[in-house]
Amino acid sequence: MTETSVAEDTDLSTVVSLLDDEHARSILVETSEEPLSAAELSERCDVSVSSIYRRLDRLEAANLLDEQTRPRRDGHHDTVYASLLGRFELTIQDGSVEWTVEETDTDVADELTRLWGNF
Repeated sequence: MTETSVAEDTDLSTVVSLLDDEHARSILVETSEEPLSAAELSERCDVSVSSIYRRLDRLEAANLLDEQTRPRRDGHHDTVYASLLGRFELTIQDGSVEWTVEETDTDVADELTRLWGNF
């Protein structure tokens, strides 16, 4: 089996289990557009904050989600989450199973522009 861009102790069944979870998929979809807080995800996904945190922990452990800090104008900050999942591919061919998880491409200039816009 082939694995790409996932935590070394993450196996295929863990990734598939996460992708099979409707709420985990919703979190990945919502955070693929912009980093969001647990409260924002709770509203957008129509799931309790405690359920969101359970999924966030599992997605982070599988290296499918990144925890970040978002500064606020009042000097405080929020913890937000951004999807790392760019592509998941499973191939069964010639008697073998290969799977890859590719991270999203992040452009440093885009990240700096996004952060600057928060000030």
